Amino acid sequence: MSQVSPYKLAPFTSPRFMSVGSLSISSSAQRLSVARFSSLRRASLRAMTSHIVGYPRMGPKRELKFALESFWDGKSSAEELQNVAADLRSSIWKQMAEAGIKYIPSNTFSYYDQVLDTTAMLGAVPARYGWNGNEIGFDTYFSMARGNASVPAMEMTKWFDTNYHFIVPELGPDVNFCYASHKAVDEYKEAKALGIDTVPVLIGPVSYLLLSKPAKGVEKSFSLLSLVDKLLPIYKKVVSELKGAGATWIQFDEPTLVMDLEPHQLHAFTEAYSELESSLSGLNVLIETYFADVPAEAFKTLTSLKGATGFGFDLVRGTRTLELIKGGFPSGKHLFAGVVDGRNIWANDLASSLGTLQTLEGIVGKDKLVISTSCSLLHTAVDLVNETKLDNEIKSWLAFAAQKIVEVNALAKALAGQKDESFFSSNAKAQASKKSSPRVTNEVVQKDTTALKGSDSDHCRATNVIDRLDAQQKHLNLPILPTTTIGSFPQTMDVRRVRREYKAKKISEEDYVKVIKEEIQKVVKLQEELDVDVLVHGEPERNDMVEYFGEQLSGFAFSANGWVQSYGSRCVKPPIIYGDVSRPKAMTVSWSSMAQSMTKRPMKGMLTGPVTILNWSFVRNDQPRHETCYQIALAIKDEVEDLEKAGVTVIQIDEAALREGLPLRKSEQAFYLDWAVHSFRITNCGIKDTTQVCPFPPPRNYLSTCNPETVFQV
Repeated sequence: MSQVSPYKLAPFTSPRFMSVGSLSISSSAQRLSVARFSSLRRASLRAMTSHIVGYPRMGPKRELKFALESFWDGKSSAEELQNVAADLRSSIWKQMAEAGIKYIPSNTFSYYDQVLDTTAMLGAVPARYGWNGNEIGFDTYFSMARGNASVPAMEMTKWFDTNYHFIVPELGPDVNFCYASHKAVDEYKEAKALGIDTVPVLIGPVSYLLLSKPAKGVEKSFSLLSLVDKLLPIYKKVVSELKGAGATWIQFDEPTLVMDLEPHQLHAFTEAYSELESSLSGLNVLIETYFADVPAEAFKTLTSLKGATGFGFDLVRGTRTLELIKGGFPSGKHLFAGVVDGRNIWANDLASSLGTLQTLEGIVGKDKLVISTSCSLLHTAVDLVNETKLDNEIKSWLAFAAQKIVEVNALAKALAGQKDESFFSSNAKAQASKKSSPRVTNEVVQKDTTALKGSDSDHCRATNVIDRLDAQQKHLNLPILPTTTIGSFPQTMDVRRVRREYKAKKISEEDYVKVIKEEIQKVVKLQEELDVDVLVHGEPERNDMVEYFGEQLSGFAFSANGWVQSYGSRCVKPPIIYGDVSRPKAMTVSWSSMAQSMTKRPMKGMLTGPVTILNWSFVRNDQPRHETCYQIALAIKDEVEDLEKAGVTVIQIDEAALREGLPLRKSEQAFYLDWAVHSFRITNCGIKDTTQVCPFPPPRNYLSTCNPETVFQV
């Protein structure tokens, strides 16, 4: 892997073709002229004020994913990877410019992760990677992200409460920050060469430190915020170069301001931006927050920061922030109002959002209000145009990233007195369709869910855990420390091929079942040879632990290209929960029964739990999440009881994503845990004492004060 800078090669040379959104761009003949974009941008400045926090970087058909993996496998060169990346960046910027977006972000593209990009910019490379101190190139960059033959990768963890993951910086008192990656400046210049004046985006210095961890060998009590004085000189250099390149705005993302911060942590923001104030002179500075309400004290700190021109808020998840704005927004400052949801795929209710914006306009003034997304569109799918599996009715309810840009623009135009009546009318019809569609509402499910809203204790198993364990031991006759596996076995290429062919109706159901049965027999035989006590069938019939169940439940839809980046080149395609959820028929019983018939040992039934299905899906936004989760729980409950009737007496219910839905604010966590645990209990409250339920992962991994007996009552 060559040590080449990811941003130094000339990007616009080969005759590649890329399609992004409604734009079709060839890097030779079809690039729009700089003059045209300049004219287009001037028109948009007069008409409206709109902003996008960030945008997906994988591409509408995962072009970057395949380019990355080809490069990592040694099948393509660094230059080829850079060319694909350059095409993606330019097409995204042009897409926004054509839509009339005024504040277009740059430096939100990444080859792996935006926090890792910041680590590279700061030269905060752990010593184990043997970095030589020059401009950081692909070799060092990807070694930090993925490890190499001699050293492991840096830790990866969740980006707040999203399903995206970032590379955690490793810092200590001896770290020597230095300006080691000019990515932010290079991308700004790249866009400017196309005639597009962008807003360079940087992760703010305080959030960067708060998201870091002490390096190996450094005391856990080490104050990461003590490094702020060593960090800021690098930010000053970046700002100076951006000003020199012609930037007029800069965006600092400080999402940690939505967390429960201590007074000294809030004070760090005040100190940092006071120190940066002189360097920021001559620039308009946006400080962006997202994912939740900004607490009152943090709001006060944020809106008092020196050098700031505007402040961005998530007004989708942060509805209480509206009251703080009404109570006192600083005069003369810009309000970037995030009213278009960057976390979900539902079309915006334009009429409702316009009403909110008109209220805000009365507070801050027409010339200070900017219409924005609630957060980066990184967390949603790319373009609805590429969807072939979704029917027209469901598609009318949706908006992926490309469509959300249009929504932001439409709201901005409406606020400027240029309302597109046809677009608003079409949106209103789609909103009404979603509310009235019989596909959305199932009265039986609604009735059953309403009946669950009593005491959680109504849905616990009737006897205590000690009595159940005794009954299960007598029935199963297992050793004191029985052995089992988590569940799935590696799937061969042949199994994947046969499953694809069956879905495409290229082979018969009989032929498909024969292949899967043979694979299950191999797995059962292997486990018996290894003397495993409780067996699994290996799940060769399943594509994904959520998608497999969603495909068999009502109220779910699936996209063809609705991919969302999880980390690096890893993308997921979340199911879309659009309506009331029910189980039309058994989902796993035939496979589990088949597997049980092959052995005298207990065979586990393998199910994905309701909270995990919820948290790994795009969830409907017309009712509380916990109600949708209860509906899924009732569907899984039916499956659990049918497995028991079929003679399966050990059932594993996977809740791998239980913690992923935990709210960012501590005051909201107890309610979430109550309904999440309640949902799990619903799934198995009606089964016999002799049937053993295994939650995975064990809840003590997630709830520090609890254990299986007191939490899940299994």
